[in-house]
Amino acid sequence: MFTPSAAKTGGALLMLDHVAIRWGERVVFEGTCWTWRRGEQWAVLGPNGSGKSVLALALCGKAPLARGQIHYHLDTVDSDRVQDSIPEQSIALLSPHVQRDLAWQESSFYQSRWHSGIGEGQRTVAQFLSQASVEDINPFEVGARKGNGRLFGGNRRRFSRWLGIGHLFRRKLICLSNGEQRKVLLAHTLLRSPRLLILDDPFDGLDEATRVRLQRVVHRLMRAGLPVLLITNRPDELAPDTSHLLLVRGHRVAAQGNRRVLLRHPLTRQLALRSREPETGDSARSTKACWSRREFHRLRDPSAPPLVELNRVTIRLGRKRILDDVSWTMRRGENWALLGPNGSGKTALLSLIQGDNPKAYALDLRLFGARPRSTQTLWHMRRKIGWLSPELHQHYPPGWSCLDVACSGFFNTVGLYHPSTRRQRRVARNQLRRFGLAAKADEAFGNLSLGDQRLVLLARAEAKKPRLLILDEPCQGLDAAHRRAILAETDRLIKQTGASLIFVTHHTKEMPACITHQLELKSGRILRGGAVSG
Repeated sequence: MFTPSAAKTGGALLMLDHVAIRWGERVVFEGTCWTWRRGEQWAVLGPNGSGKSVLALALCGKAPLARGQIHYHLDTVDSDRVQDSIPEQSIALLSPHVQRDLAWQESSFYQSRWHSGIGEGQRTVAQFLSQASVEDINPFEVGARKGNGRLFGGNRRRFSRWLGIGHLFRRKLICLSNGEQRKVLLAHTLLRSPRLLILDDPFDGLDEATRVRLQRVVHRLMRAGLPVLLITNRPDELAPDTSHLLLVRGHRVAAQGNRRVLLRHPLTRQLALRSREPETGDSARSTKACWSRREFHRLRDPSAPPLVELNRVTIRLGRKRILDDVSWTMRRGENWALLGPNGSGKTALLSLIQGDNPKAYALDLRLFGARPRSTQTLWHMRRKIGWLSPELHQHYPPGWSCLDVACSGFFNTVGLYHPSTRRQRRVARNQLRRFGLAAKADEAFGNLSLGDQRLVLLARAEAKKPRLLILDEPCQGLDAAHRRAILAETDRLIKQTGASLIFVTHHTKEMPACITHQLELKSGRILRGGAVSG
């Protein structure tokens, strides 16, 4: 566990001395100087693509320095000892990239969560959080070092209680929801007993109750003396104990210093804007919504034929009921917000509609008025659906160009394996241009920031002008400008094409204006559902 001795004030914890970071073919953060003193708690704040994650990787030694030096003073026994290389296991990073790597380790394709007997993803949460897994102990190594088992077991029980994950221990990692995976990964990270913890966008993909729980965990860690670097694009996610801010923009440090002072900085104010607030200045990516919810309600026809029909649908994974006797009808012209906490069954419901779950063939399910009785009929139905999800984002191959990613939406493939026509490429370029990404059409998808990657995947979902658009947490990890762009573009598409929408979010104040209905799940059951007021 962490000792308060690390919190004593005085000397430096780490120092960046005229650092420049090599990132691909670029050199970024040129001439950066920054000192983190003991007793301080820092956060890095900046928009998508500003270099926050690059800076975190450099601190962990995973991004090389072009110039300068990082000095570490992480030895709590001898606080005056300076190390120019990272002490082993002293810095732990939890980020969307780390979660993506875990997803790739457990499964090679994103639908594997719904398939059994494929020989992948066999680890349970208990195995992943075992001492052998956390400490990377090789059972065949003679004389392998092993930490204190009693201390480890006590910490595992403590962190499991803090994060509320005890009930997940028998579940397989690949069967967890995006938010559940995030909590388990945090427990794994804490069990490594780091001397510096870096949390990159830790709250994204978590429901409101879990965000509050995680904020309490961060508070406890800071009060216990563990230095925590919180990286976010949302000022409202800053921990109460955060004393200092590092503001970054354009792969440079824009400002650094006292939190109270920098909360009044123009960059902080810009990031604090809500998704529906207008933005001052010219931004190629921010568009104020032009339609009200009342207008979308007027477009709705209660007698329109159903797009989706589920009748008493139940899905089990082992002993757990992921969906429990769910009946739901969505009609053409309706736009539904799908709500519920992590693990409530939202992703399972979408897996049936998207055709990712093979149980769709056996259940009482109708899409566009027909039952998916064969792979051929299901594939024909999928051609009418465009979708974006965290799982798709995690598993999308990073080597494809952004234009190819957008074109893959015409074929429902994760990667482009069919020749696209000249018309399809023109449409895909136009979609990228709407988000200010035309200049990046030929860049590798993996080289973009997570926010820009999300916009490319939205262009992929919209490319074929689907009859049903499914957006599963499309704003996850995005700054205010990107969230505005996605919500405004969603409203525009629904208005102009007449498509219907299923929109999943954990931030109920950040939804497109076109939403006409809400469906809320809890523990696999429908808690409430119906039309919302216009």
